[in-house]
Amino acid sequence: MKKILLKSVFFAMLAFSLFSCSDDDKDDKDIILPFDFDISNTGFYVLNSGSKGANIPASLTYFDANKNNSQPVKEVFLNQNKIEPGYGGQDMLVYGSKMYITMTQSNCIYVTDKKGKLLKYNDGSDAIIKPLNSGGQPQQPRSVAAHSGNVYASTYDGDIVRIDTTAMTIDKKVATGGTYPEEVTVVNNKLYTVISDYMGTGAGKNVAVINLASFTREPDIAVTVNPTKITSDKNGNIYVISSGNYNDILPALQKIAAGTSTVTTIGTDVATNMEVAGDKLLLMKEVYDNVTKKSSTRLSYYDMKTDRIVDESFVESGKADLTNTYNITVDPATNNIYLATSDYKNEGSMHIFDGNGKYVNSFKTGGINPMGAYFITGVK
Repeated sequence: MKKILLKSVFFAMLAFSLFSCSDDDKDDKDIILPFDFDISNTGFYVLNSGSKGANIPASLTYFDANKNNSQPVKEVFLNQNKIEPGYGGQDMLVYGSKMYITMTQSNCIYVTDKKGKLLKYNDGSDAIIKPLNSGGQPQQPRSVAAHSGNVYASTYDGDIVRIDTTAMTIDKKVATGGTYPEEVTVVNNKLYTVISDYMGTGAGKNVAVINLASFTREPDIAVTVNPTKITSDKNGNIYVISSGNYNDILPALQKIAAGTSTVTTIGTDVATNMEVAGDKLLLMKEVYDNVTKKSSTRLSYYDMKTDRIVDESFVESGKADLTNTYNITVDPATNNIYLATSDYKNEGSMHIFDGNGKYVNSFKTGGINPMGAYFITGVK
């Protein structure tokens, strides 16, 4: 199987120049060797973002943590579709029988089956959504979420777009009132997204609120400058990480109380990324040493029951190199913790720990800048 995969990648690279979101005819696709692999409800994907500057495309890797002697299946998208996915792989969503994959720099939202094969529109063309603004310019999709039969995506242009999951097309948009919205979370039929506005005239300082029933914008919630991360817990509380202004306003971790616009600061300069795990909010902080010019990672967690930050790692140390931890994902079915590491230059790694923080396994992700683990079981 490994030999066939390598041949497939070689011929794919030979037959096609690197392109993304292509509408070109694939006349040579019959020279690509057949590609298939098994998936199960215990498997997951890793989306590698890639790097346009380094001419390294995004890629998709499949792995089954519960299968004995499992090996990662790399370059899934390339082998299934005979095209490179493009650049700026940002987010991915498994919803129902479909997967949605966003490529920010290439302005694509791919719609595939659970094996990464592009679905087809009625005219036989590939299901590739390319969001454009009223002037015909790319909107650059970022993060995705699902709710009540629809999929929603934030775009750098400032809109939230709604995708009809049957037609696999955008059927409506709503403006957030800012630019560069980043992550999204859905709570009680409302979508919340952080407005970073980091390329605008001034740093954003709001969480935009979209009522999904009417698909209209509600009043913003003010937070610390330059919010970039957002998530929510089972009780409806919302958590926001803001980067500050890199000068006199420190990064902050804040909580928006469930059903309100009340914001409290949990801690300052404590996290650059986070993930909910039961009654804990797992935190990671990228630390750069100006003297040694090296980066390291500090792990801690917020205890929701005691309302305090516990300054200790939530996984056992010494089992995996977590120096360049890039992000955290938690499997809602098993509570396993997935820590992706990347130095922005070399192939990333995924390190798996169980719900108690005990080391399970590690593997190479097949690309650079792994964005997280995306589980076959998907979201409900």
